[in-house]
Parts: sequence; C-alpha cells; structure tokens
Amino acid sequence: MNTVLTSLLHLFDQKEIAYCLLRGDGQSDAPDSSPQTDNSTTTEIDLLVAENRLTDVQSLLAQLGFVALPGWGHAPHHFYVAYDQEQDGWLKLDLVTEASYGRPTRALRTNLAAGCLQTRQRLGAGYAPAPEYELAMLLLHCLLDKGYFKPEHQARLQRLLAQVSDDELLVQLFAQTGIGLRSKAELGDVVRRGAWNSLLARQTQIITHLTGSDAMGVRMRQFKGRILRKLNVAINFRRPRAVSVAVLAPDGAGKSTVTEGLGHTFYFPARTIYMGLYQKQSAGKRSLLGRMGLAGRILRQWLRYGSALRHLAQRRLVIFDRYTYDALLTADGDAGWRKQGRRWLLANCCPAPDLVILLDAPGELLFARKGEHTAELLETQRQQYLGLRNRIPNMTVVDATQDSDQVRRSVTALIWRTYLRRQHGRDVTVINAPAVNSESVLAN
Repeated sequence: MNTVLTSLLHLFDQKEIAYCLLRGDGQSDAPDSSPQTDNSTTTEIDLLVAENRLTDVQSLLAQLGFVALPGWGHAPHHFYVAYDQEQDGWLKLDLVTEASYGRPTRALRTNLAAGCLQTRQRLGAGYAPAPEYELAMLLLHCLLDKGYFKPEHQARLQRLLAQVSDDELLVQLFAQTGIGLRSKAELGDVVRRGAWNSLLARQTQIITHLTGSDAMGVRMRQFKGRILRKLNVAINFRRPRAVSVAVLAPDGAGKSTVTEGLGHTFYFPARTIYMGLYQKQSAGKRSLLGRMGLAGRILRQWLRYGSALRHLAQRRLVIFDRYTYDALLTADGDAGWRKQGRRWLLANCCPAPDLVILLDAPGELLFARKGEHTAELLETQRQQYLGLRNRIPNMTVVDATQDSDQVRRSVTALIWRTYLRRQHGRDVTVINAPAVNSESVLAN
C-alpha cells in the first residue's frame, strides 16, 4: 500500500477517527487536474469519514503533505493529493462525508454513511464497509451515478453476494434506498442471469424514493452543482495555485535530466522555460535584441517571463531552466560599479521564483560525468553557485551526487512543500510517516 496512506490510517486509529475505505472504480469525480505521468503512479482512494470529524481529518491531511484540490460543484466530495517520495508516486484522495448519488451532481442524499461507519469491518491495515453496505452502495453507484454496470462492478457484486451474512440487513437497505429488492436471492438471480437491465429499470423509482419530500432541495443542489462546475472551468479553478521553481546547477550536475523528469512525472501539468542569460544567439536574434545590449537582454528575459506568467495563470507548474541569477556568478569581486550595477540589474530584472533549487556536486564528479571544461573550472563554478545562498534567501541545495532518479524525487518533494506553503500561507511541518503494517486493505 502507498506509505502515505498507511500513515494516514495509522493516525486515524490514534485519533479514534472512524472511516471506511471505499473501493473506487478508477474514475474520480474530481475535476481534471493531472497529466498522464510517464514514470510515476497515481493511487486513487475513496474514503468515507463522519462529517463531524472533517476538520480533524483535514488537519491530519495537511500534516501528511496533502494539497487540497478545488472542488466547486462536487459536494460532498473533498479532493486531496500527496506525494509519496519513498515510492515515487502520488496518492489522490476522494474524501466524502455522506453517501449521495446522481449525475452530474450528487444531489440525491441517503443516510447510508452513518450505518456504514457503525458496521465497518477490519480488513488488513484499514477498515472497509460491511458487505451488505458495500453491496447497496455499489448498486446505487452503478444505477444513479453511472447508468450501467461495468464488468468489474458485475464481478464485485458477485463476490459481495457471497460475503453477505446478514440477509435481513441487506433487505432493510434495499427498502431504505428504494432499490426494492425483496431478498438476497432475488438479487442473486439477477446477477446469475446477467439481467442488469431489470435493475436499470428501477432507476426512476429509486430517484423518486430518494427525492421524497425534498424535491426543491434536490433541484437546488443540481442547479448549484452545474453552475459551480462551469465556473470551475471558466476561471480555471480545477487545480490549486501554481508555483514557479528555478533550477540552477554547474555543468554536469544533471539539471536537464531533472527538469525533463519533472515535466513527465509531476502531478500537475508542468512547463519548462529556459532563462539563461549568456547562451549563444542566432544571427537574426543578434540583429534584433543583441544590438540593444543590456536593454535587449532584459527584454528577452521578460518575454520569457511573460510566457511563464501565462502558464502560471493556467495553474501549471513553471520550471525555470537557469535564471537571471546567473548574472551574479563571477569571481571578479573588484569589478567597477558600472559592471556590478549591470549584473545586479540583470539578476533582479524579473520577479523572484517561489523556489530556487541548486543541484550541487564536486567539480571532479561533474567533470567525470560530462568531460567538459576541467575539474578545477567546474569546482569554481560550483563554489560560485554555493556563494549565492547568502544572496538568494529561498534557495535550497540538493545533493546531486545521487543518481538522477533520487535527485528528481528530492526536488519533487521540495516543490510539493512549496505548494503546501502556498496553500496554507505558512510553512507546514510534515510529520514523518510512522512504521506501520502496509498489508493491503483492498484485498478480497
């Protein structure tokens, strides 16, 4: 199991927070917020908790490094994402406080949540619903949320029928939710014959039953949900506010490998923008900006930064490959005031990124990796970069002697901390994951 998830369940037990892990169908109700990652995995978990413990749960989620996803129009769902550095994967959590159904919004309420938590059963490292409750909830999910029975749902219903031990409770749940089946045997006959259309024919009676005397409330929840979802898309509120990170490194430290890897594996969409000051320019560019001297360099950087602002507005992670701080890299401490002023102006011509990461490795190792320049020159570059720590307060040094995968994981964790700080307006102390039994709770 995902180590962040096992830590969360361990804390729930410590805090005596009742919960149930619900088996999802791999299709989250959350707004689309993540790209297709190439080298990391995303585990999606549906989790039911009591509404009166929601504040406590949200506090624990922040301590474990979860970032909340905007969820306008998706009540009673609350969405969170966390990065598991140990396993290099993402945990996406769909937190619900009641069992409600309907599409596109969950406007049809039931009182199944309380009974589900009261009758929950220990399964591996966590708690799962009793088979009777899971079966009733899965039926409602297929009938009211999906409108059809996926093959995996059909198979799951068959397994749940074999696990049901309280036939009377199951029939009570059928009556309570309007499903109307009179016995376990009646459902068993439907499942055995594959007569799923006979169940789908009950949709109208179930909707009528759950609506009851709350027709106006159902309509208002449907209307509100649709409006909020459209606003989500219109103002691009499907992801939390993005951050910008500048990656600095001497030649051979693996900067390009790390930035490329982040673009493939980070949970939110990411864009890389080159911000180097002293790269060679084509003849055409020299004629347009090169002849403008200092003003041309500043204009070029602002054109790039303008592209970054556009990506940030679209809530994409922006990774700066190098930054204007390269202007501060010089061993010439006795330069005249004009030259120093020029360098200061170049270094500060664009706003500071949210995070600056320096990939650090000894010059000998840098030379061994690329074979360019000399070990002495690369060590000089390295010391110049390290000297920026006193001038750039939000700089963090990452050990680049590790393999590239470990470096990328470390950088990902630092960026994720920045997302947490951005969301909470302060540094969040992420607690260490306790050693717990990681036996899968999604067995059976």
